[in-house]
Amino acid sequence: MIATRSFRIAAAGALLVLGVLLVHAAHAAGAREGGPLAIVITYHVPPANRAAFRKAMEEIEVPRFRRWKEDRVLQDARILMNRYADSATWDAMALITFAAYADVERWNGIERTSPAGLSPATLSLTSAIETAPGDIVRERGAGQEHAAVLVIPYEVIVPANEYLAYLDGYVLPQVDGWRDEGMLSRYGIFIARYPAGRPWQSMLILEYRDDAALGERDATTAKVRARLASDTKWKAISDTKKNVRNEKAPVIADALPVR
Repeated sequence: MIATRSFRIAAAGALLVLGVLLVHAAHAAGAREGGPLAIVITYHVPPANRAAFRKAMEEIEVPRFRRWKEDRVLQDARILMNRYADSATWDAMALITFAAYADVERWNGIERTSPAGLSPATLSLTSAIETAPGDIVRERGAGQEHAAVLVIPYEVIVPANEYLAYLDGYVLPQVDGWRDEGMLSRYGIFIARYPAGRPWQSMLILEYRDDAALGERDATTAKVRARLASDTKWKAISDTKKNVRNEKAPVIADALPVR
């Protein structure tokens, strides 16, 4: 009798989670229609070239990205520099977005003479580059100076729409809670298209207000989760969720302003 009752409770919980995810999936289904309108480019540099590479990014490449933005080739551009030399991750990252797919075609023309958007001098300092077309599927807030940026890549092991439903039902209530606590100024979630063979398929980009806010990350996470525990839908996903992603090595970065 006890075993039967436990099974019924577990089944009810599973049905509640399924219902929640199906509702979110219905809203998320059209999130990636059409061609991808964002690109993540990661640049790798030998440690001996890091200082020269950062100077080149600040003095040469940021003005080029700014000009492309002013010319409306790009809708927006964010350039991030890894604070630390770390062979397990990248040294710099460009996240660029487009207003329309015709602008992606214009960018493809730029790539023919400026691979990954870099001038020949800066390109010669790199050792490897990866480019991932995709979509900014969720974004909120506005960037600010002196932000501490935490970039977390994930290996996604479920279909894209199921992952979007998981983001809406479980992840976003938490990051919105961090914003409400005044810790985050902006966040964005990128999902790669054509991800076969890549070590990651999704990227969470968190802009903390400053280093002090980043230092309070664990305490803020615990506080927000404790508050969300009273939300029946969120708690159901939290208690019975299956593994949908594996976290990869994060990066703490600084943004180079592209205005």
